[in-house]
Amino acid sequence: MIKILIADDHNVLINGLKLILAVRSDFKVIAVANNGAEVIDLVKNERPDVVLLDINMPVLNGYQTLGILKSEYPDIKVIILSMLNDKRNVLNMLEAGAKGYLFKDTDDKHLFKAIDCIYNGEYYVSESLRNILEEFLLSNKYQDKKNKHLLSSRELEIVSLIIDGNTNAEIADLLFLSTRTVDTHRKNIFYKLSLNNTASLVKYALENKAYLGLH
Repeated sequence: MIKILIADDHNVLINGLKLILAVRSDFKVIAVANNGAEVIDLVKNERPDVVLLDINMPVLNGYQTLGILKSEYPDIKVIILSMLNDKRNVLNMLEAGAKGYLFKDTDDKHLFKAIDCIYNGEYYVSESLRNILEEFLLSNKYQDKKNKHLLSSRELEIVSLIIDGNTNAEIADLLFLSTRTVDTHRKNIFYKLSLNNTASLVKYALENKAYLGLH
């Protein structure tokens, strides 16, 4: 069952989406919101899998709401539903963490496919926006490759050992280094990859093994 929250300041659109989504027995609309602040409040208790999010909303707009969601609830997948089709808006929402971008006049077939795709960790956008998505994905790939070059061979070696669950002391023994040196390397790795803790490093490394050259 995929739990869905719909956020839009027009109830007519919300009611229409609810009727469309009801066709799928594996979709369940668990909450609706008319502004970004309501979205944040509802997410705390309802914990949807997918949020269908409008951009132009009162109190907190879609961009502000998305930023909070990705910061506090990074596992929740967000699909933008909007009539805004300019490149900057689309890229802004993808860069902020949206996994999908659909126009509000999209048909049920593409809406269902979008929800299925992003629930499974993929991206999905309206057909006319595919070139923008490709540009975004290529830019991210380049950034990942740049991050690889930022890390020294020693740092990559330490990342690999961290993934395997080794502590600083254990890594120090394996590499014949002092624990203090390993700790310094770890801090440098966090800084270079813009990460804050070991959990985020492990997640990043596992998701980007190919780019980092890890096995």
